[in-house]
Amino acid sequence: MDFKNLVKGKFVELSETQQKIAKYILNNLEEAVFDTAYQLGKKNSVSETTIIRFSYALGFDSFSDMNKAMRKNVLKGSESMNQGVLNSAKLSELSHSQLHDYFQTQITQGNRAYSNINFEDFVKICEVIMTKKKVLIIGYMDSFGVASELLHLLDKFRNKVYFYRLLYEERNILYDMDEDSLVIAVSFAPHYKYTLEHTETAKKGGCSVITISDSIINPYTGLSDYSLVFNVQRNPEIDLIDMSPVTNFNYFMANYIYSNYKEKIDKYRNSVERRVEQYIEWPL
Repeated sequence: MDFKNLVKGKFVELSETQQKIAKYILNNLEEAVFDTAYQLGKKNSVSETTIIRFSYALGFDSFSDMNKAMRKNVLKGSESMNQGVLNSAKLSELSHSQLHDYFQTQITQGNRAYSNINFEDFVKICEVIMTKKKVLIIGYMDSFGVASELLHLLDKFRNKVYFYRLLYEERNILYDMDEDSLVIAVSFAPHYKYTLEHTETAKKGGCSVITISDSIINPYTGLSDYSLVFNVQRNPEIDLIDMSPVTNFNYFMANYIYSNYKEKIDKYRNSVERRVEQYIEWPL
C-alpha cells in the first residue's frame, strides 16, 4: 500500500492533531519529503516529538521509515514520461498510456495542482458523465464558480444537466435521483454544509457521486464513487482560492469527452429539441 492510501486508511484512527498533520503532508507531499521531523513540526505548530509519534501512529518504526515511504510515493508519480504528448496528436488519437503520460508530465513539470488526479478514475468519470441519464451539479460559496462553469461545459454535450443552485422551484429533484443519475459535488474547504447535505440526500436514492475537492481527506470520502482532488492555493489574507487549475482541467476534460463521444455530442447539439429549448428565433 502506498503512503497516501495508508494515511487515508488510518485517518479515522488518528487524533485531531495527527489528522491536521496528515492533511498537511498529503496536500504538500512533494515538499514534505524534504523536511525533517523538526521542520514538519514547525510548519504544523507542533513539536518534533509529535511528528515522530505521528509516524508511529501510521505503523512506521521511525520517522525515517515514514519519510522513505513518502519519497517512494512521490517517485512513483514521477517516472519517465512522454513530453509534449498533447502537441503531437489529437486527443481522440491518443492511447490511454499516452494520456496517462500527459498527467505524469504535468506533475514532473512542477504542477502540483494535479498530483492527486488518478488517470483511471478520470477515464471512468468521463464515461459516467456521458452515460447517466441525469446529471445534477451542486456547488456553493467558493465552489460556485467551478460548479457553474462545469454546468456551462456539460450543457453543450448532453441533455438533463441541472445546477442545484438555480433550482429554487425544483427542490424535489434531489429525491428523484436514482441509479441512472449522477451528482457532481464541488466542495473546497471550508466545506459548506448544504452541499454535503444535498449530496447525502441524493446518494440515498442510489445515484453515483463524483466529488471535486482540494484534499483526498474530505467529508465526502464515504459518499464518493469517484473523486477529482486538486492541490489549490489559498491566499489567507483575503481568503481567496486560486481555482484556475481546476477550470483549466475542466476544459481539458471537456475536450477529452468530446474527442471520445463526438458522434453522440454532435447529434445532440444539432437536435431540433435542443435548439428550440435553448435559443430564440432571430433572423441572421
